[in-house]
Amino acid sequence: MWRYGLVVIWVLMGHCVDAAPGGSAPRVPRTGQNPAAEKHYKDGLRHRDAAWVYEEKMAGTTTEKDRAAYAKFIQHTYQRAIKEFEQAVEMDDQYYQAYSSLGYVRRKTGHLNDALTAYDKALALSPSYAEAIEYRAEAYFELGRVADAQKAFVVLASLNKPYAARLLEFAEKWAKGNTDEKVQSDILMWVKEKREALGEVKDWVEKW
Repeated sequence: MWRYGLVVIWVLMGHCVDAAPGGSAPRVPRTGQNPAAEKHYKDGLRHRDAAWVYEEKMAGTTTEKDRAAYAKFIQHTYQRAIKEFEQAVEMDDQYYQAYSSLGYVRRKTGHLNDALTAYDKALALSPSYAEAIEYRAEAYFELGRVADAQKAFVVLASLNKPYAARLLEFAEKWAKGNTDEKVQSDILMWVKEKREALGEVKDWVEKW
């Protein structure tokens, strides 16, 4: 059954370039950009979006065999995205969106330190790029660098509330999966306090 689903996904890949799941708005490339770099960037987004579709499909599977098959496709697709984003930044070393996206797919393949390198480059080029700030903070949580992640929240709270809210959502999930009861309790309390301080957030960001 999963083979049929994968065929449908491969068809969708040809039409899924900038749009993100959940109806999120597409990213707007930097003006004056190298056209070849932009093509690689968009191809990278296409593979990244396809990986998201695989992840959603995998979440609905009931057998370990099917989950393993989807997991393999997911990693393969993220690796293809990595190659495209690397080509984009090689052709245009000022392309901060591509560096940020490269950080994301590196993180999704387990290369956290390499992801931080890409995020740092994106933010060196565009310090207020909220997406990179938020996703780098997620990597900080995964690396156990909680204080750095919390500092990023302070920046996001003043810069872009939707991304600040998304970081709190990630922090809550990360804390609930943490086996250290004290860390879990401390982070959940922090999330509660920051949500109250942040107030209502009308716009919500699900994914890039």
